[in-house]
Amino acid sequence: MRDYFDTIAWLVGLGSWVAGAIALFVAISEFNLNPLLFVFSFPIPFASVATLYALRLKALPKLARQLGSLDNKKRKQAFEQLVAMGQSAVDAFLQILHAPRKKEEVAEWNGLAATILAVEGLGRLKAKIAIPHLLGLLRGAEREICEKVIWALGEIGDESVVPELLPFLGSEFLNGTTAKALQKLGSADLVDLFNRAMKRDRTAIDVIKNHPYRNAFVAGFIRALQSWEDISLIPSAAWALAELWAVEAIPVLRVQVARWLPTEIRQACKRALDKLEMISRLPRAVSHSEIDTSTLPRPATATDIPLDNLPKAATLEGDEPSSG
Repeated sequence: MRDYFDTIAWLVGLGSWVAGAIALFVAISEFNLNPLLFVFSFPIPFASVATLYALRLKALPKLARQLGSLDNKKRKQAFEQLVAMGQSAVDAFLQILHAPRKKEEVAEWNGLAATILAVEGLGRLKAKIAIPHLLGLLRGAEREICEKVIWALGEIGDESVVPELLPFLGSEFLNGTTAKALQKLGSADLVDLFNRAMKRDRTAIDVIKNHPYRNAFVAGFIRALQSWEDISLIPSAAWALAELWAVEAIPVLRVQVARWLPTEIRQACKRALDKLEMISRLPRAVSHSEIDTSTLPRPATATDIPLDNLPKAATLEGDEPSSG
């Protein structure tokens, strides 16, 4: 609901404006009022949005609401007070993560600043309970928030987030922050592996091929392949993906080949694409689980073998049982 709140709020505001405008138009027509009264409908959407935000934010604790104040000084004061409260402030910070993230003057709420401060607070308090919420932010939040989330995950120190952070090594904006966080998590060797692969080190590629986090590395190279500002990363990322036989990168490579880029970069993507498409067409070994064994003959069991027609063992006449 949080992700769609802003859209819903403004849709409600637009709907209330339409309803108010129609009501004013009817009133002006029926009672021959001054048509200039129609301008009174213009503030309706802003008032509606402000009301919805006020109701949504009313549930937050006072200090948590101040984290989203439009006054920077009030935000800092509230943040320091919450951090000083220790673990008892974790719940307030978590509530901020589920509040609207946009800045809305009509509601006196700066959601982006509040979220960044809440993430920083969770990192400073090393709140492991916040890890699922922070990982959720990584999948769709603004770049500033993602940068702070990666920092916070490094501060919390739970190694389980390493495969979630690895793909961000391929981001020209988040590479540095991600490298520092992974180093804090004891995974500096993975940062080195990624950087060596981007420098076309085949030894690093061989290690990544058999690494448990191979898919995370591939996601990082794909992210580098999609770079918009630092396009110098694209050829190395394409080479690494081709060497890793990462056929999952084929759709992205096709986009890059069709994209307006310098000729040498598109050629590098085309070479990688050709190699991966050839690999994708190779026959693969069939696993035992894919073989249909239902129609194969099965070994007969003892109960399936008819015994009636088998010859009986011969007996001596003197061995026949007596009748009396």
